[in-house]
Amino acid sequence: MLNLIPTPKKCTVNDEALHAVPATVYTESPLFGDALVTFCESIKRIYDIEMTTTPDAGVSLVLDEALAADTYTLDSTERVIIRAATREGALYGLATALQLLEKGNGALAVPSVSIEDKPDKDYRSFMIATGRIFHPLSKMLKYVDLCFYYKVKYLHLHFADADLYTMPSKAFPKLCKPGKHYTFEEIAKLNDYAASRGVVLVPELEGPGHARVLTEAYPEIFGNYTDESRTEPVGVTGSKFSAHGVICVGHEQTFEAVKTLIGEIIEMFPSSPYIHIGGDEAPYDTWDLCATCRAYMEKNGIKDVHELYGEYVGRVASYVLSIGKTPIVWEGVAKEALRYIPKETIMVAWSGKYQLATDHLELGFKIINASWKPLYLVTRYIPNYDHYSYEDILNWNVYNWQHWAPTVPVCQNPLTIEPTDKLLGAAFCAWSMEYEQLISRLLECMPAFAERAWNADPTLQLEEYCLMMRKSADKPARLIADK
Repeated sequence: MLNLIPTPKKCTVNDEALHAVPATVYTESPLFGDALVTFCESIKRIYDIEMTTTPDAGVSLVLDEALAADTYTLDSTERVIIRAATREGALYGLATALQLLEKGNGALAVPSVSIEDKPDKDYRSFMIATGRIFHPLSKMLKYVDLCFYYKVKYLHLHFADADLYTMPSKAFPKLCKPGKHYTFEEIAKLNDYAASRGVVLVPELEGPGHARVLTEAYPEIFGNYTDESRTEPVGVTGSKFSAHGVICVGHEQTFEAVKTLIGEIIEMFPSSPYIHIGGDEAPYDTWDLCATCRAYMEKNGIKDVHELYGEYVGRVASYVLSIGKTPIVWEGVAKEALRYIPKETIMVAWSGKYQLATDHLELGFKIINASWKPLYLVTRYIPNYDHYSYEDILNWNVYNWQHWAPTVPVCQNPLTIEPTDKLLGAAFCAWSMEYEQLISRLLECMPAFAERAWNADPTLQLEEYCLMMRKSADKPARLIADK
């Protein structure tokens, strides 16, 4: 059995016996030059072997424009030859080579195989919530390495939440707490590092809820007030979340400030095709107490705060679309208010409490599966909630939704939809966890997620997975080890 995760679509094993290959690389295509640099750096970390360049190489990258953009082939009958039409395909092939190669007697060796492979779903992401617990750049680079190694294409940065705004901001510098945000130089380094490994960054500006960091730093811009003179702030309403955790969505200066923040984000992440704009768990009854929001609803014929919620998310989504990016939104707006949100918006179906995935599909949205069970890594702060393991993930598939809470419909009756291209993929999410809490579980569970997100039709079984991990878990651990 080959230790390859995700498992390739087509793989012919000619001979499992290892044969030596030179520790050299080569490509004639300028398109692949930096991909080979990444590969050589990874080989050095995993095997402590220095790779050199020569035309008669042990590992060669060949441009093959007949292949699809996300497809690669790998042949190791004699030496390792990877063919691809794009950097994306080339990096997938190199990640497979990293897993396939072994070290023996100070040299590299490989079994004789022929592989043709591509993912079933494009959107395969890992989310880290730095807006809840700050993870320094050195740790973020490790997450990029794991995404590269397991072919997880997107790294989702939930960088703003109630307590922290971890991006730098020139327009609103008070958002940034000392020692708890990245610098512009660090963001540039993260962009370069991710791009060199084929990992696409997806920044998220959470709103209108989970936004206490905005309302506390700039209450005069983002806060809700009971009076038209904006001098009496709205107090706690008895909602699940504090009134101070939701921005005023009726004031034009608030919307303009959000647009400014989005502009800063796009400037920092110019190559990302997506901007995640949050959209869930807002304590919307606050807006009934806000004079500005009530006036906005009356002026615009909005009947209640549920509609106001959808109208605001729709305005932000429309703005993101107008500047050439695709908005992503968490499930959270009431079903009857989804009509305000443009259909080009991608919905993340994560709970089933607010709407089912089928509701989004029926309304014409494309969706991403972030089923809480088993795709959430969180600390044990929720009653009756337990951690999910690689076994839980392997018992899941990309068309399936489950939940832990008995009050949520998909807990008692898990939802499985028919295969559809409207489902773009899946998101694996880490919430409220320190690096030391997270990394061991990530090393254990990310490969299972990568397998299920890459292969929509599950084939790898639990016993095979456990055997693979016993044999190969040391490689990703060495890849991210501090040197």
